Amino acid sequence: NFSDLFEGMGEAEALQKELTDVLKKFPMFDGILQVVDRVGLELDIFNGNENTDSAYGSRSPSPIVTNAEEKRGIKRNFVDEEYFKSIQYVAIKKIIINYSIGRVAEEISILRELRGYGNIIQLLSAHRYEDEVILITPHFEHDRFRNFYQKMTIDDVKSYFRALFEALKDAHSHNIVHRDVKPGNFLYNMKEKKGILVDFGLAERLGASNSYLNKIYDVPNVGTVQVINRFPSVVGQISIEPSQSNKPAVKRIRTLTASKKLTRQQTIDELGYIDLDPKGCENKPGWKANRAGTRGFRAPEVLFRVENQTCAIDIWSAGVILITILSHHYPFFKSTDDADAFYELGILFGKKLMHDLATQHERYYRTDIPLIYDPGLQFDKLLHTMRRDLFPKNDKQLLTEVYNAIDLLKRCLEPYPSKRITATEALKHPFLLS
Repeated sequence: NFSDLFEGMGEAEALQKELTDVLKKFPMFDGILQVVDRVGLELDIFNGNENTDSAYGSRSPSPIVTNAEEKRGIKRNFVDEEYFKSIQYVAIKKIIINYSIGRVAEEISILRELRGYGNIIQLLSAHRYEDEVILITPHFEHDRFRNFYQKMTIDDVKSYFRALFEALKDAHSHNIVHRDVKPGNFLYNMKEKKGILVDFGLAERLGASNSYLNKIYDVPNVGTVQVINRFPSVVGQISIEPSQSNKPAVKRIRTLTASKKLTRQQTIDELGYIDLDPKGCENKPGWKANRAGTRGFRAPEVLFRVENQTCAIDIWSAGVILITILSHHYPFFKSTDDADAFYELGILFGKKLMHDLATQHERYYRTDIPLIYDPGLQFDKLLHTMRRDLFPKNDKQLLTEVYNAIDLLKRCLEPYPSKRITATEALKHPFLLS
């Protein structure tokens, strides 16, 4: 949180103060990097050559080359190492270590493992000073999602999701779940039709959910590739250890009773209730499950606190982005808490399906809210109500494309995770193949 830096000073002054602070803690960059601008909570930096093109984005295309090497039977698209040597524009992600010190180490470890994939952010180096870690990545020049999602043509939608599913396919091939797929974490350049998946701060490996939070980490060098002329490539060791003040890795989660929270400016009597309880486990104090993610993008199994979550949660989040683009409504799901999320899912999928889904996850789902009917809504009818212009009567080819997009949407927003489409399958879907 950098809000304190901006208090009582102008943005330019605050930015310079922050850069000075970074250089003070990491003096190896002094005289090498110059600040350009801030992007969100990251600093965009370049090494002083104003005539050099951007590392990524519209100033120069990223030089992706095909490498025949196969890992576990999967062909990878590698970024040429010569590209790393020529990078001039980089971004610095600043992380303040609080109780999630193991998560920072895991993010670095995951980014190292995913190094070389063209649609995933590349970690150039990582450095630590006391309770602060900085990650250095290429700068990717992108467009704000809010500025283009309502202007996208069908071809634009195809390009966007080909890039997104390529990134998810590559991450999932390593059994790595991103856990926070959303427009802000998938940077897209409309002009060049390129996108990269960023921010793996919540990512985890399947079968090791949350276990890293209790481990002592000794993270080796990120790499030895010479990133930029005069740019340090050997970063030493990042040793991250838990302290006695750490919060527990897994909190006890109280049984969710949505009726206690679901008001929407009305009384419970007016709205009815949703009760969600662990089936046959009423006496237990809570459920152990990872609920990391962003409201409105969490899959049903995350909301149900299912312990064994899979890569399918990322596909659900991609589906939320797709329905956002097709409906021209952002955010599409506007839940402020889990109770509202179950309310929205109940309306979308219907009471019976939600009850059956809960039963499969060993949960009870009960509601008497009048707007939650036994049958759910049909995606094509819902979108037709929200956007009639999406369904042109005189353009059969475009209409076919739209219905193909809706079919992909259904496969992504499949409530049962075992039936949900995978990233590899999505790339072979008729909508993205045409």
